[in-house]
Amino acid sequence: MRPVTPEDVYQHRHLQDLSGSARHSNAVFVMSRAHEGSSGYRSTAWHVDTRDPAARARRLTTSRFNARSLLVSPNGTRMAFLSQRDDAKGPQVHVIRLDGGEARALTRTDSQAAISSLLGWSSDGRRLLALQVVKWREDDNDDPDAKNRPIVVRFLPYKMDGSGVQVGSRTRLVAIDAASGAVHPLVEGDFDVSDATWSPDGRWLAFSRKRDGQQRHQADLWLADADGANARRVTADLYSVTGLRFSPDSRRIAFAAGHIEGDSIVGLYVYDIERGARRCPGGDELQLEGASIVWHPDGDRVATILAHRGLFAIGVVDVASGEARVLHRGLRHVTALAPSGDGLAFVAASVRRPDELFRVDWSGADERRLTSFNRKWFGERIRPRVYKRRFDVPDAKGGTERIDAWVLLPPRGGGPFPALVDFHGGPQSVTLIDFASHLYWYPLIAKGYAVIAPNPVGSGSYGAEFARRLTAHWGEYDLPQVEAVIARLRAEGVVGDALGCYGKSYGGYLSAWSAAMSDTFRAAVVSAPVTNLQSHGGTSDTGYYVTPYAMDAELYDSAEQYARLSPVEHAARVDTATLFLNGQDDQRCPVGQCEEMYANVVRAGNTRSMMVIYPGGSHSLAGSGTPAHRVDYHDRVVKWIESHVRA
Repeated sequence: MRPVTPEDVYQHRHLQDLSGSARHSNAVFVMSRAHEGSSGYRSTAWHVDTRDPAARARRLTTSRFNARSLLVSPNGTRMAFLSQRDDAKGPQVHVIRLDGGEARALTRTDSQAAISSLLGWSSDGRRLLALQVVKWREDDNDDPDAKNRPIVVRFLPYKMDGSGVQVGSRTRLVAIDAASGAVHPLVEGDFDVSDATWSPDGRWLAFSRKRDGQQRHQADLWLADADGANARRVTADLYSVTGLRFSPDSRRIAFAAGHIEGDSIVGLYVYDIERGARRCPGGDELQLEGASIVWHPDGDRVATILAHRGLFAIGVVDVASGEARVLHRGLRHVTALAPSGDGLAFVAASVRRPDELFRVDWSGADERRLTSFNRKWFGERIRPRVYKRRFDVPDAKGGTERIDAWVLLPPRGGGPFPALVDFHGGPQSVTLIDFASHLYWYPLIAKGYAVIAPNPVGSGSYGAEFARRLTAHWGEYDLPQVEAVIARLRAEGVVGDALGCYGKSYGGYLSAWSAAMSDTFRAAVVSAPVTNLQSHGGTSDTGYYVTPYAMDAELYDSAEQYARLSPVEHAARVDTATLFLNGQDDQRCPVGQCEEMYANVVRAGNTRSMMVIYPGGSHSLAGSGTPAHRVDYHDRVVKWIESHVRA
């Protein structure tokens, strides 16, 4: 057995874009792998028959051209996907038979009107739904064809992390003829369409579109005839409507949405077309992770991915009662879900076993692993002992409560271990089981470190009150809970005084806050943080509505509170060895957040600090950025902790 190293970025296979159907057992998915020679990724499409216990996954597309946005056809004979095979043109829709043969280019759209994603087939297999990005003139002086033209901003968000500036174009909904490749616009205007689906009976088109006006982050549910005519808005009080799926009888639409602006809790909703009524089965206590929704053929229940007590698991929800049955099996996270014949196909990963594809019955029985992409190489690496434990901590209301924390220990030994405390993002998220973003865990564990990853107050998956209690109290309520976990582990002899912390996004905030407000840690890694709440609210792609929610106060209305909870205001207190990491093109937590904190720490006289900026890096740098940057990133985290925690 040998340790994981940052270079194992190139070994990891990531599974995504899973597509299947209740009408057959053919499932297709993308396997993506970092490619050292090109400093990018190779993404290939694969097929497996989930019904056949002896079936092996088979590659459908060449590694020369990346494949994405896969859709298996209703009859299970073909797959549509996006691929760019001509540098002079944008990505085109291709079709390939599942029983073999060459992929055929279906569309020939201009690079200035690129198909950005495929959404679904019509039930008869004759058409495809897709999103297409087209140019848009923002005002009379704006020439969308001019090079280096001014960026004319009339609305927010005008930029998005990972995608850049959004003005000067709009995303419309189109239908693509599956035989000729002809593209027919269905829904377009001065707004962006984000999701859509046709009803099984061919009568309806449901779609999600962003609002017009000056604030365009809200996405509403709309219903129209199948050709896009007679469109009407169905919701006006929900946010980020997505994951649209018609019931088998075409009478209801299930979807995911939030109901509080800036809040990250996503619920399951069902809209009855005939009655014009909407329900939220399970309410706020039923929290979805993502927007994967699969109807059972009987139409009485749906399967989805639930955030449940720190895990992402398949949940089967009765749409009438809202009662949910969670299909738990081990300490893992389910990351993708699709129908597959009379069962479900899904991708799952654990700390000890990265991404693989599985199949399971709706009852949770007969689970089978269908792929072994990561099994061999990762099985040869040193892996931790994994525990998910509960700890008594202060509840910030004068009492105590219990929270979960992941405790990852070296394969041998009884402690006390030096430790890295890992703060998750969100804050209404949980510790993610994601090898790509947390590769640094494994080299540290091989070097004898424990990794402690708590889900303190503010985390999702433990009920709405627990998640929302942190509002206007960032750092004040959750850091004491983390310190209580550490105190308990010290008392047990699991960890000692040699402690470091790491955090990204909200975790970066909490790491910076800890460096300033606590003497618990000898070293801190602050990655893509929020450090100045006021400036973050005005410069982040989502900050203008998320930050006011998080602080329970508008940007213009409570400068004192924003300052009180901003780590940059307390930078002079930082005497911890602190490493700052940020992508230069991060729009979620812009690089200025790191720069402000670093500059203040340096001016205050801290000589044990360093900042590393990655050109072109987005907020997802650690998990999906340029492979060479990811290797450097994870290597720096390991070396910084090693250099300063046990020193």
